[in-house]
Formats: sequence, C-alpha cells, structure tokens
Amino acid sequence: MAEVANSKEIPQVEQKTINGKKNKANAPKKRADANAANGAAKATKAVIAKQTFSQKLGSDLADGLLKDSRSLEESMNLVDRVTFVKASTAKNDTPTTTIVTATAIQEQAEIVISGEILDPEVAVDVLRPKNPRNIFDLDDFAALSALEELIGKYGRVSHMGILDKSYTFFITEDRKAALYYKVKDKIAIVGGDPLCDPSLFPQILSEFEKWRKKQSLGIAFLAAGQTFVDYARKENWTTMCFATERVLNPMTNPVLQGTAGKSIVRTTKNLLDSKKEGITLEVYTPRLGKNPRLQQQLVDVYEEWREHRNGLKDRNQAYITVYDPFALPELMTYIYTKDRTGTPNGFAALRILGANKGYHLDPYIATPGAPKGITDLLLYGAMALLNTAKISYLSLGYEPLDDLGEITGIPNVVAKMSRKVHKRIFQGLHVAGKKGYHDKFRPDETQQSNLYLVFPPGIPSLRHMTAIVHVANIKIHKVIFKKPPTAAVENEKEKEGNESVSDQGQSSAATSTERL
Repeated sequence: MAEVANSKEIPQVEQKTINGKKNKANAPKKRADANAANGAAKATKAVIAKQTFSQKLGSDLADGLLKDSRSLEESMNLVDRVTFVKASTAKNDTPTTTIVTATAIQEQAEIVISGEILDPEVAVDVLRPKNPRNIFDLDDFAALSALEELIGKYGRVSHMGILDKSYTFFITEDRKAALYYKVKDKIAIVGGDPLCDPSLFPQILSEFEKWRKKQSLGIAFLAAGQTFVDYARKENWTTMCFATERVLNPMTNPVLQGTAGKSIVRTTKNLLDSKKEGITLEVYTPRLGKNPRLQQQLVDVYEEWREHRNGLKDRNQAYITVYDPFALPELMTYIYTKDRTGTPNGFAALRILGANKGYHLDPYIATPGAPKGITDLLLYGAMALLNTAKISYLSLGYEPLDDLGEITGIPNVVAKMSRKVHKRIFQGLHVAGKKGYHDKFRPDETQQSNLYLVFPPGIPSLRHMTAIVHVANIKIHKVIFKKPPTAAVENEKEKEGNESVSDQGQSSAATSTERL
C-alpha cells in the first residue's frame, strides 16, 4: 500500500514541478511573504527589547497598582487606569528587566496579613488627629461622600487646600455644589472655582452669601480659573491675572521621550543603579490597603523637609497650604524613594484633577540629607507612571507672574497701583527659581492656563488685599519695606535657590503647595 501511495504522489509532484508555471511564479512571492513575516516578528522583538528607560520605569511602577481587570477606561483613579491599560495590552506583554523595586499587590497583601495594619494600637497611635471630634451622625458621612465626589469630578490645581486642615468646606443643601475657604481679616478667601457645574455657580454663591452675612464676612477668590472668571466678569466682579498653571504632558514630554533633559535621565539612572546610589522607587495607594507605618514615615519626610525649609535664613517664604498628605486618601497616589536601608527619603503625591482628567503633583520633596536629584527622580517617575496609564495632564501647580496680567472691573489708576504693589511683593519672594525648575522638564504650553484673583464688584478694599496676602503667609513689612537687592545679589540668590530646588528636595518649595 505504501508503494502505491508513493507512485501516486511522485507523478503529482513532478507534474506540478514541470507543468506548474503558476507555482514557479508564486514561489518568489511565498518566499517574500515568509521573509516579511520573519521580519515583522524580529521587529516586534526588537521593539520589546528596545523598550525605553521611561517605559520600563512607568511599567514597573504601574505593576504596583494592578488589580482585577474590569471596565476601567473612564476612571481617573490610577489603580483603575493602569489595570485597564495593562489588561488591554496583556496579549503582547513579554517579561522585561526590572529597573526598580515596585510595590506589588502581593507585597501589599503581605503587609495587611502580617498584622502591621490590623494591630489596633499601631493603627490608632501612628496618625492621631489633633482635637478629634467624638460625635458624628449619618448626615456627616453623607456630606463627606458628596464632597469627595465633587472634588473627584470638579477638582483643579487651585483646590489643593482641600488637604489643609486650616481650610473649611461649605456645601449646598442639596449637596450638588461645594467650595472651600479660609477666613483672614474678616474675608472668606475661597480657593479656586466652586466645586460644581458652572450652571450652579449662582446657587452656591447665593447660599454662601446668606451664611457670610450672618458672620459679617466679605469674600474673595484666590486662583480662580477661566470658567469662573467668565462668570464673574458677567457679574461685573473685579479680576486680576496673577499666575499661570504649568502642565506637563506625559504622553509627549521630550524629557520622557529622551530627546531633551539628558542630565535628568542620567541622574535618574544613577540613583536607581544598585552599584551607585542604590535608591528604589515604589508606589503606594491607600485604596489597595492602608499601611499606617509607611504613611507615618512619609509624614516624617514631609515634616523634616518643612523644618529644613523654614530654617533657611534670608529667604522670604510664601505658601498657602500646609498639607495633611493623607487627608483624602481615595484621591491620592504616592510615589516614594527608599535608601539602601529601606528608609523613605522622599515622596511625591499625585492628586486627581477631575476637571482636567489629570493629576496634580504636589508635594514632591526629599529629606535634607537625601542624594542629589531625588526630586528629579520623583517627577520623572510620576511622568513615566502617567504615561503608562495614558494620562496626558500632570499639573506642576502655580507659577506667579512677575507682573499682573489682565485686570478687569477697576479704573486704570487703581490697576496701575495694584501692579506696582504686586511687583514689589514678588521681587522679595525669589520665585524665579520655580520657573527655571519647571522649564527643565519642558511643560506643554498648549495646556498652560491663567489663574486669577476675583473680588466682588467695585474697587477691592485694603482688607481684601491684606487678606489675600495673609492667606499666602506673606509678611508685608518684610517684602514691601525691605530694600530691594542689587542685581548681582539677586542673581546669586536665585542661583542658590535653583541649586537648592534640585539638590535637596526644595522643588516643592518651588511648587504650589508651600510657596507661591
């Protein structure tokens, strides 16, 4: 039977070989297709093999946030975002070399199981709030839930004060709108736009006005955005452009893509090199399970940084918030560095900006004794993580203008006077180093926006102006009546400020949290 089969097969092959001109014509095409397929496979492997440093870094950090896959494309929570992105590309994933020690979910689970979190004494004593309330009702929880939802949906960079316990929240009776404020000089200074749909601006301002009148308080807005300013101008309120919001685009950033900022990338690699500085970069989100010990360590980093910053001599500081970094953990993700002993020596906090479909990076700081470049590493790592999560908006916060921008609602003579006062104040605050530090990371000018001071109709009173200055903790007598430094001295101070920003984690002093 085998011989019969062979005798039938051979003529068929010979017939195709001799008479199959079509076969001969198709042979080169088949070889070309095979070569193309092999080439595509090699190209795919090459792309994977040539995964950039920033891509690996972002992927490693994202691994620390992964959870069960579900429909998460529209979520702004980083845990959800990276899970969605990773799940979408899982079929093409291949193992890559780990550059950093990322906090995996398994490690988070081990922390919980170990009892470190479940120990009642540890959980209570690590972070004890000052003057805690003892009595609550269901209305308190309902209001808090509504407030978190509004912050998550309408939050902007100017709402950073939500993490500062010195600010107070006001929420409408129907819980569809809110704002937060601090009282100075009998003026309620509201941070940013009201947290609501613009159509509800009249409602919340009306309800807040009724409450203010009972307290005999005036009102002003600090760092309002264009949406609220458009409304205020229709109501003939006074507006003054005093700052800009600088924004990085992690999806197109040239530093992250390796076409700019070579020194930043080099420093970052050296810090993560186990043979050099041996720094590890990890990510923590309370949503995966709270770690009180780690949170206390990061709070200690923050307090140590603040103590060092406040101890700097001859450096007038302006700041509008002092953070409780873990006040609203559901809105936050934290990237932190550890030294060879496993002790945290720097961290960056990422807060959801629902209105911008992005994040605000603030603070990003390092302890005074940390290696040079830690804050660069934190910022670079934040961009890499957001790039992995396909998020294109990373706000660096306020950047004050040397001169006031557009002013509306007041006579020209008053506007000119306001410009002179503003210029004199900010000459004494040494904020030029902030712009220089931001410029290193190539902000996206197309996403930059203006921030405004907004006052009720008419010429703002002296009380309004002093209240704004006091909210920023600016000591007027030191910056107004102090003799302006010479150009040489000023340049030297700004040079020192830039070095301090880069070397010892002072970048947050140059960001919106602690300094204007």
